[in-house]
Amino acid sequence: MLKPGVFNVLKPFLADIFTVDESEITPETDLFYDLFADEYDMIEIAMIIEEEFGVTPKLPKKGPFTVEKLTEAVQNKK
Repeated sequence: MLKPGVFNVLKPFLADIFTVDESEITPETDLFYDLFADEYDMIEIAMIIEEEFGVTPKLPKKGPFTVEKLTEAVQNKK
């Protein structure tokens, strides 16, 4: 189950990285297909997660990969 706290922390970072409004980011948003993430974006996201949550999740280099899956990756490492 998606914990809103993790999602709410990640959402502004994702909006900043991908230069979109926070309202465009939902748990169903696909980082690769909707936001056009590349492996450099995933490295940046991993660094943010490590700094904010103290965990280093293994993130894929290509999709599909939703924000919900990203949030679950963080939750499962805690």
